[in-house]
Amino acid sequence: MPFIAWTSELSVDVKMLDNDHKKLAIQINVLHEGLMAGRNSKDLERIFDELVASSRLHFAHEEHLLAEAGYSGAAAHRQEHDQKVQQILTLHARFSSAKESADYLEVLDLLKYWLFTHMERSDKEFVAHLKATGVDSILAAWNEPE
Repeated sequence: MPFIAWTSELSVDVKMLDNDHKKLAIQINVLHEGLMAGRNSKDLERIFDELVASSRLHFAHEEHLLAEAGYSGAAAHRQEHDQKVQQILTLHARFSSAKESADYLEVLDLLKYWLFTHMERSDKEFVAHLKATGVDSILAAWNEPE
């Protein structure tokens, strides 16, 4: 069983965002699997770097959608993203300096919490607004691959 199992309850019902969230979950799973398999620290660092990059890209997707939809909470959501980036960078530093398995696993648990709180608290708040403003037409106009 994967460290993070995607379920319909995690969905925010916006395909592009769900795809981003699934990618983040997969990357955390790959990091967990690599740790459990004893992959070298260089490989694990590369995986974590990719997770950070994917997180930044995901936040950029969300911010673009919120701006296009005229979401009044867009500035506050951007601040949440800034905090989330700082959190993942802090977790990356903790992971890089970890010495014991328990330290690595604690960071992975925190990554899981980091992702779940982002989806459950932050994203589900603005989805109703996106749907009311026609998120599908916004995505079609943006012409970004899903």
